[in-house]
Amino acid sequence: MAALSPAEIARDTLKLLASRRLPPTPENYQAIYEEVAGLLPKLPFPKPPLRRIASILPTQTPAQKRITHEFAAAVEAEDWTGLQSAIASFAKLDLGNSTLLPSPGPVNETVHVLPPALADQMARMMESTLGVLGDEDQRMHELTDQLATFLRTAPPPLPALEQMLHNYSYRLSFTAEDQAQRRQSMLAMLRMVAEHISAIAAQDQALQQQAQALTSAMQQPWSLAQLDTMQTHLKNLLFRHLQIEGARNDAYQQLKQLLGEHTSQLASLGKLSATHAQALQDCAQQIQQTQDLGSLAQVLESVVQSGHALATENRMAQAQLEDLRAQAQAQERKIAELTDILTQFESSTRHDPLTGALNLQGLQETLQAEVTRTQRHAQHVSLATLQLDPLAATDLPSQDLPPAELAALTHVARLVRSTLRPQDALGRVNDLQFAIVFPATDPGDAAQALARLQTELAQRPLLHAEHKLGLSFSAGLIAVRSSETPAEALARATQTCEQAQRMGRARVALS
Repeated sequence: MAALSPAEIARDTLKLLASRRLPPTPENYQAIYEEVAGLLPKLPFPKPPLRRIASILPTQTPAQKRITHEFAAAVEAEDWTGLQSAIASFAKLDLGNSTLLPSPGPVNETVHVLPPALADQMARMMESTLGVLGDEDQRMHELTDQLATFLRTAPPPLPALEQMLHNYSYRLSFTAEDQAQRRQSMLAMLRMVAEHISAIAAQDQALQQQAQALTSAMQQPWSLAQLDTMQTHLKNLLFRHLQIEGARNDAYQQLKQLLGEHTSQLASLGKLSATHAQALQDCAQQIQQTQDLGSLAQVLESVVQSGHALATENRMAQAQLEDLRAQAQAQERKIAELTDILTQFESSTRHDPLTGALNLQGLQETLQAEVTRTQRHAQHVSLATLQLDPLAATDLPSQDLPPAELAALTHVARLVRSTLRPQDALGRVNDLQFAIVFPATDPGDAAQALARLQTELAQRPLLHAEHKLGLSFSAGLIAVRSSETPAEALARATQTCEQAQRMGRARVALS
């Protein structure tokens, strides 16, 4: 069969369109033309999907940028050969040395709404920021409530969510800057307080040490533990300042009293001088008017008596002034001695002078601070009370028993500090009893620590007066409750320790 010419194919195509009553669209004409000419149907070029593929192709290296550009140009030109060449070029890239990108999702799937689970997580995150922002910025609270409510609206449309997130982040940037400025202002005020108080009493060494400790603590990052440390240093600084002001007021009142007495003495001297001057003036007038030597002798005698009285009063005033000066100097020495004693007392109020451990007051303060700190993190605080077992009477003579007990206390305290963790606090409750605070520790872990301590104590006996003394202790271990005071916790631990003592030597009882 002879091949049809293009004119004949076009004519037959129009006839078939008319007979089949098809609209003369380009698609219908092309299909009938290919049917008449006997050609294979030409598939349409998928330009929109290929454009989306070109938009997500990697462009991290120059080679990737070049091939992506060739791929996009082939899509726009509907060039299958160019697409084939670009895909082959991507396949030949050395993917071992290039950065691997995450596999893109389906290119023809468009997300118009936020998934409910992701929206709920974002709402929780927004609500969690309120605790950080505080109650000062009410507008920020309103925006957070609005955004959380909008996110929990199923399903939240993305265009409106994008606008609300833009407004929220814009407001949040101002709030964060305001919070940072507040922290700087608080730091400046604390530094000003420390510098002012240290400048008031520059001669007091204890106050200068407290001010330096507060300044050093403020330079560290403000974590919760660091804030507790800063509060302790500031409290000690203010307490020392109040003590200095009280001593200064006492000294001021004493000096005021001394000055009042001195002024009274000077006033009395002034009166005596005025009386003597008036006596001299009267004597001069009488000398001018008298004509008798006998009368003149009486006038001179009265003047001499007035001078003697004035001299006597002057000597008495000088003696009194010397006494006042001596009293003032004695008061100054007493103030200096009291200052030294107070400084020494402050360093020993929280520590036992014999063992170097915390005393009862320092132990209760440490226990309260640890309970407060661990409550924020939902952790436990364990408290153990240690009672030294009595020394055997056959180990050493009776006259050496009291010194040996004191040496045993020092030995156990030194051993506890070298065996336990640095954060564990040791305190002395009474004569032969210690207490150990285990922060963020369960009673089971604390019991294991006490077992290690008993083993170490057995391996390292006390050497005293050429005697080798084996030491042991009984312990009561409890978990501190958040509702009880430090004194109540110590009393409960002591009762548990008494139970351990009734069971025998070197026992640990848990409650």
